[in-house]
Parts: sequence; C-alpha cells; structure tokens
Amino acid sequence: MPVRKRSYSLDEKAAEYVQRSSKKLGQSASAVLSDLVLEAARQDAQSRALEELGAGVEISESEVKRWLRKLGAG
Repeated sequence: MPVRKRSYSLDEKAAEYVQRSSKKLGQSASAVLSDLVLEAARQDAQSRALEELGAGVEISESEVKRWLRKLGAG
C-alpha cells in the first residue's frame, strides 16, 4: 500500500525505511529522502563518467574537476 507524505509518495517498505532512518539520524523524513536522492544523483553522475571514460571519449581536466565537485570529492 503506497504511503503519501506531503510532496512524495513511497511504497510501504520505502516509507518504513525513511521513517526508521529519520528517527535514527534525528532528521526529518524529508531530509532523509533528500539525502537519498542526492546520493542517487552522485552515483548516476559517477556511472555516466565511468561509461564515457570506458567508451574512449576524451574528457578534459576541467570536466573531471567539475564532476568531482558535483560528487563532493573535489
């Protein structure tokens, strides 16, 4: 059964995970969900960068630095 919160809708297991995490971390469910979305975006950016590197596409140093900043590593 889907669980609806103000601006997002999650299935029951996902909602339970977010709720447990929010209690454990002392953050709102929205903050936990935002962190999860941010992490997914980081992983997506990293995957795209690795795919392009593997495809033999030349990537400039400035582009690598920009990706690293987006990933929080630079």
